[in-house]
Amino acid sequence: MTRSPVVVIGIGNPYRRDDGVGPAVVRRLEDDGLDAAALVECDGEATALIEQWQGRRLAIIVDAAHVTTPIPGRIHRLDWPPPAETPPETPPETPSASSHGLDVSLAVRLARELDRLPRRMLVFAVEVAETGYGRGLSPAVAQSVDAIASEVRALIAATSGPNEPRREAGRP
Repeated sequence: MTRSPVVVIGIGNPYRRDDGVGPAVVRRLEDDGLDAAALVECDGEATALIEQWQGRRLAIIVDAAHVTTPIPGRIHRLDWPPPAETPPETPPETPSASSHGLDVSLAVRLARELDRLPRRMLVFAVEVAETGYGRGLSPAVAQSVDAIASEVRALIAATSGPNEPRREAGRP
């Protein structure tokens, strides 16, 4: 199978309530029949992230973000390099507030050193509050899944060529 130039990586644990927002977005895109990108669920481990995004034109990452006073469901978007600008020397690290911040930041630093960053990286970080054991997203975070999936579909449609089947390894 030809490797897709675009990957959507949903980071998180669906057995830790809102921490499962990344995998929930990937599953929504699968249910919608999106086939113009590779759709991957990941626990956020650095080498797994690098393997998924290296050589890609675009890597879209969706993850939970823990902040001191959260507004559950609020979405933060980080685009590197910023559109219509000269690429900076290095991508910004993902916010340390991410529930997987240490591994994602490590992955970015390591990929930069190994020259394995994607050409463009887009991160959606969703503020969460409920990350105890259990399944199911809180209502506010569940609404963010729809918003992110819609934006991802539009972004991929605007940047991709004709649809080709895109099932790749990475989902547990």
